[in-house]
Amino acid sequence: MNTKNDLRKEVFAVLLLCLLSACVSRSTDSNGLPMLAAQFNAPSSEYQPYVWWHWMGSNFSKEGITKDLEAMKEAGIGGATIFNLASAVQETHQPTENNPWAQQTYRSEAYWEALRHAAAEAKRLGLKIGLHNTPGYSTTGGPWVTEERGMQTLVSSSAKVAGNRLVKTRLAKPPLPVYGGWGTTHRQAVFYRDVAVMAVPDKATAQVTDVLDISAAMDADGNLQWQAPEGNWTVYRIGHAPTMSNPHPLPDDLIGNTLEADKMSREQSVYHWTQMIEPLKEHLKEYLGDSFDHLLIDSYEAGDQNWTPLFREDFTRLKGYDPLPWIAVQLSVGKRDDLETFAKDYQEVVHQLFFDNGWAVAKDMIHEAGLLFFWEPYYGPFNTFESVALPDVPMGEFWSGGDGRIDANITKAAVQFGKRIVGAEAFTGSPERSKYTEDPAVLKHSTDGSFVSGVNRLFLHHWVHQPFDEQYQPGMGMGWWGTHFGRNQTWIKPGKAYFSYLSRCQMLLQQGEYVSSGADVVHRHTPDAEIFFVTNPAAEALNRSFNFPVKDRTPELWDAYRGEIRKTHQWRTNSDSTAVTLNLEPDESVFVIFPKDKNNYHRLPSLETLAEQYSDIDGAWNVRFEPKLAPAFDRVLPVLTDFSASTDTAVKYFAGTATYQKTIRIDAGELGKDKRILLDLGALHDIAELQVNGKDAGVLWHPPYKTDVTPYLKEGDNTLSVAVSVNWANRLIGDEQYPADFEWGQDRGDLGRAMKAFPDWFINHHARPQAGRKTFNIWYYYRQDAPLQPAGLIGQVKLVKQTVVIR
Repeated sequence: MNTKNDLRKEVFAVLLLCLLSACVSRSTDSNGLPMLAAQFNAPSSEYQPYVWWHWMGSNFSKEGITKDLEAMKEAGIGGATIFNLASAVQETHQPTENNPWAQQTYRSEAYWEALRHAAAEAKRLGLKIGLHNTPGYSTTGGPWVTEERGMQTLVSSSAKVAGNRLVKTRLAKPPLPVYGGWGTTHRQAVFYRDVAVMAVPDKATAQVTDVLDISAAMDADGNLQWQAPEGNWTVYRIGHAPTMSNPHPLPDDLIGNTLEADKMSREQSVYHWTQMIEPLKEHLKEYLGDSFDHLLIDSYEAGDQNWTPLFREDFTRLKGYDPLPWIAVQLSVGKRDDLETFAKDYQEVVHQLFFDNGWAVAKDMIHEAGLLFFWEPYYGPFNTFESVALPDVPMGEFWSGGDGRIDANITKAAVQFGKRIVGAEAFTGSPERSKYTEDPAVLKHSTDGSFVSGVNRLFLHHWVHQPFDEQYQPGMGMGWWGTHFGRNQTWIKPGKAYFSYLSRCQMLLQQGEYVSSGADVVHRHTPDAEIFFVTNPAAEALNRSFNFPVKDRTPELWDAYRGEIRKTHQWRTNSDSTAVTLNLEPDESVFVIFPKDKNNYHRLPSLETLAEQYSDIDGAWNVRFEPKLAPAFDRVLPVLTDFSASTDTAVKYFAGTATYQKTIRIDAGELGKDKRILLDLGALHDIAELQVNGKDAGVLWHPPYKTDVTPYLKEGDNTLSVAVSVNWANRLIGDEQYPADFEWGQDRGDLGRAMKAFPDWFINHHARPQAGRKTFNIWYYYRQDAPLQPAGLIGQVKLVKQTVVIR
């Protein structure tokens, strides 16, 4: 057997080219440190996170598109990838009935008008948008893919015959596939093509040399006339048929008539991408390659493919021998030790054809259209490491509740192939965890974990398109999936502070070249500086010395949470490194940066605390409640308490922003050059905007909810305002105290329930029958007896009065 492997040669060539290009690009992909310092508080849009913008079935509107994009711009989101999905999703498409604009089907005139409007609005706002290449979120296909153009698999039938005679028999057509994967309609394949007819002697030791190719003995109808040699034989009619794999979760009008394209055929890949790209050129015109700048392939969920019409020729070209006799022996005897090399060769050819005829074609045609290629290259029958060479932005994914780390093969390959940006589908949330309870504090642990794993651009999952009037909130969701970003989120306005944190981190983590990552430290090198990102993922505070492999440079602390650059006096030089002492709370992070040269950008001084005194802020608070879906109201709270424990239902089930106000007194002598006063809010849910004496004093979105308010204070009376935004959960539970004014659909127990259909009162713009219900969405996580979530400012609020020395 000839086992010459062209695959390794081709991959080596790709590696070499990518390494050469990396050497060129690495000298030019870093902005100067003074420029980074100038941008640090508010990085430019190129460093901002992106979102996955899910358009749910026919539920899209130009008005909603404009509002969504304006909200993204305001929040500090740099771009969005549009997905065309079903009107509702569970494990796959589970459409909602009675959609209000059912005529707005995929690629209808209304659809193209909406997409062009999105591109125009993105241009106006300075945002970038793109599109997932197939309807659904996996993988490459569409309604233009017929069974013949779809993913193919080998099928076979067999017949036992006695030899030493002229055999006349009809060979049955092999059973054809019924797809069993996500989103299937259980439709059986119709298309079929013969590949070969092979005869194998009936003996346990049958060898490839014993196999006879008798394809010429069968006619098109399966009639076999064959002068069989002596002995007993099994005759295999081998052909190929579509796997019937379909993209999913599909827009409602495409369910049952959409297939995945053949990914091992150059012809079919070219056809798919032509059908994908040419209509974009026609309808988006001047926006293509401008505000509309990328196409995406999400992670692979299309199932296996083991054949394509030219597979026999391709296998013979790559491996030097005909695979059909081996396939026949495999059908005859199953697994056998001497077949393992063939099985390995077969897998390598499948991998190579996916790479050459599927993904490389995608890259070339996307680039020819002037677009960027984003791709999550994993879970499929191809080599992840090698595939990272192809996309402009290789991507991994992580889900809410984990450590945030993506597949190490992706980040390792990205370094190998000189990819400056590594993306991640971020915070995909299952219904067990993502129940409108998410907030930036919950996300911080995974956020930093993703950065440590090598990610430097997050694609937030999800920002669902909201096409309806403002009175319908939270509004459209991705069925039961989260995490729930988007303009109807209660904390989206103060959440800009979290998105700014992402931008600052991503700006620094995209500079220069990656050096190493480990023990929760990432090291990047630029001509101007050594950059280290350090995080504390533990549940306890950390106070220890870190040794950095840098000599003869002075460290600085760049705080991405606050957007501040500070000097530090807690460092010393060793023989071959610099030790810096860091004090980090749980899930706190900091960049330790060693500039090559002295710079004159602004740095805050290093402070050492000599003494500390705590002063509780007690007594009543005036609170202005601004619910998302009801008129504002005022209350006086004698003491701080969890809203969910209130007997006042307006407070108990509150979702929105509650602004606490109080006057505090600062005595003479408590302010001065050696004095500092911190405000510690204690416990709160979910995110707080501070004002002191009418001046913005920052946003606190992760514990400890504590910040320096010294610059805003004066001797005497000071007005303190704390605006706390509370998530949707308790309001959703409050609504379940009232009967539903719509019909329930699927009930998935603890995972929640679907709204079966948009109710007529919604469609006809009538008042809702049940006035007690305030919220409107398509998936309901909660029941009447669901436990309420902690909400509001709980405290203890205190002032921390410090005596400090400037170092």
